[in-house]
Amino acid sequence: MDELIAQIVNALQTRTTLPKFSNSLTVTEAYEIQHHVVSNLGSDSVVGIKAGLTSKGSQETFGISHPVLGRIFEFGRLFSGTSFNETRGGFLECEIGVRLDESRSPISVCPVIELPRLAFRNPDDALGPNLIACNVAADRYIVGDCTEIPRSFAERSVTLSRDREILCTASLSEPLGGPLDSLAWMQTEVKARDIAVPDGALMLTGACGGIHPARPGKYVADYGSLGRVEFEVLVD
Repeated sequence: MDELIAQIVNALQTRTTLPKFSNSLTVTEAYEIQHHVVSNLGSDSVVGIKAGLTSKGSQETFGISHPVLGRIFEFGRLFSGTSFNETRGGFLECEIGVRLDESRSPISVCPVIELPRLAFRNPDDALGPNLIACNVAADRYIVGDCTEIPRSFAERSVTLSRDREILCTASLSEPLGGPLDSLAWMQTEVKARDIAVPDGALMLTGACGGIHPARPGKYVADYGSLGRVEFEVLVD
């Protein structure tokens, strides 16, 4: 396991292809590997938690029957208006982030674009436990301004466009029934998996509108009254 952990850490630090995985990892073993990976990346830099595989479709793709958790880092944070280069394996997801106070209660929400990297060496490695082991493909994420938590997300949506062409419009209730329902699941699951939640954590509650390749262009993610995130993907 030590060699696998070192190889995962190197791949995440260098944004290169992940090592070959075993197809026999259990979920418990995978979270144990994730703990070691996060420790090697710098657990003191963890600023939040991300929920992954929050839709039935994504769970079926990875052969698992439930969502999963990973950690996000301070060094992965970008802000609306940023421009960045993206390499092969980069993707985009529209999410709602929920900010917690020191008592782990939600105090605000913000629009977020997560930039996961799915860089498995072999398509057969794309299994739930392997995704958990590599920290659920966490890499960078773009954060918009925080705002007051709305009474309901039921009628709210996000529209993602690239170079003024709409890529998707999705309900903010997609991940596990909505950001606060997803947060409730996350708060239960972090206890079960012995995952520390930092003070003032940012909780990424799951993708709205699926996952999209990070192709070059100028993007706008419009969340209506909850704000927007603007960014540019450059040719690497």
